[in-house]
Amino acid sequence: MAKGKKVKTKKEKKEKQPREYKPLKTYFTQKTFLGVTLVGVLALVAVYVFVYTDYSERTTELTTSNEELRKVVNELEDYNTNIEQYQIEIDEMDMEIKAILDQYPSDAREEDMIMLAENLQKRNTIDFDAINMDEKEPVYAVEPYLVQAAAMEGIDENLVFMQKQAVYVNETTYPQLKEVIKQIYESDNRIGINNIVYKKNEEFGVLEGNFDIYFYSLVGTDKEYVAPDITPYIKGTKDPFKSEEIAKQMALDMLDEMMGEEGGLGGG
Repeated sequence: MAKGKKVKTKKEKKEKQPREYKPLKTYFTQKTFLGVTLVGVLALVAVYVFVYTDYSERTTELTTSNEELRKVVNELEDYNTNIEQYQIEIDEMDMEIKAILDQYPSDAREEDMIMLAENLQKRNTIDFDAINMDEKEPVYAVEPYLVQAAAMEGIDENLVFMQKQAVYVNETTYPQLKEVIKQIYESDNRIGINNIVYKKNEEFGVLEGNFDIYFYSLVGTDKEYVAPDITPYIKGTKDPFKSEEIAKQMALDMLDEMMGEEGGLGGG
């Protein structure tokens, strides 16, 4: 090594370089990026749950509501198309209802029951011993909302069918009993036979017993009660039902029947 030659040290060999600054994005690590991503995902989930789902449910509800409204509209359109035919059918039903209601009197009273016995005796050989009558009782009440919906003139919303029972204790013959039943059903009153009980009187050959019937009426119409035409009895009459005359007639009928049987046997 030559004298006087200056040797450079390591420090002298290393030159000083200016300080370099890293960009800001280099400070974002992978974890930071994942955190931001997670926050974004949570935000999207929140939007979906609270916004999209709500709108989806409301859309479904509106769709269902629209479908129901569409059905109603279709029904109304159908009614409007057939309104004339519906009106004709309504008028026919009104007539049928009125025809049924007209069959029932507004009331059934004791005088109706007595006059039935009177009329039966005029046409048949039957002797009444007693007529037992009960109070009226309701059978069926039409719901007020049905009456209101019908909106028929002359009918009150309290429409009630009533019944009144009467038991007729009597004596008659078998052929006459059949005629009596026939006449009962031909009566202007609304009547239903509930029971018929008879036994044969072996001594006189007649039937003894009773039949009990129901008189039906309808409360709640503007129909007025019409009392039967009762023939006035003379004061002091002891036998208003003419039991003695009926008994004599029954005896004559039985005698004629016996004579007919004897003649038939003799001719045989």
